[in-house]
Amino acid sequence: MSEDDTVETGEGRREPLSAEPGEVAALTERILRGLGLETSVSVSQTDSTIEVELSGPGAEEFVERRGEALNALQYLLNRILYRGRKGKKIHVDSEGFRRLREEEIVEIARLTAEKVKARGEESLLSPMNPYERRLIHLALSEIEGIETRSVGDGFLKRVAILPAGKGPSGPHEAD
Repeated sequence: MSEDDTVETGEGRREPLSAEPGEVAALTERILRGLGLETSVSVSQTDSTIEVELSGPGAEEFVERRGEALNALQYLLNRILYRGRKGKKIHVDSEGFRRLREEEIVEIARLTAEKVKARGEESLLSPMNPYERRLIHLALSEIEGIETRSVGDGFLKRVAILPAGKGPSGPHEAD
């Protein structure tokens, strides 16, 4: 690891900027064993993320209830390994669930955007986590004639899709 791969702490020490894939795999396996699940874990790395893929017996448990357990495991891994430090985001998936969910979310948002353009009226999507909202904001930024805003407080917020130039019709905030 080079000095570029570390960050200086307030005490003058240098700590790793991103977790190592082996470290992520070991912690994930430890958590899964603690839950009594015999699930296989494979970890890969991209320029910006560490990807964790769950498969085998027990993996289906993570996709129930719109992937809430996947989100929880992903949150835990990021919190435990980084403890407030910056680093590569850790993404957890189970047998391709996230990819399918992302495609579904973007498709719903695009269809809703077309309705908003046709009717000229704002539409609100279901509450979503920050990652899902970001997908929608990015996907719909390519469509002319509409704008998006995040609405609400807390972790789960809704995305408002509105005709361009209409302006907010309530308390909106950007993600």
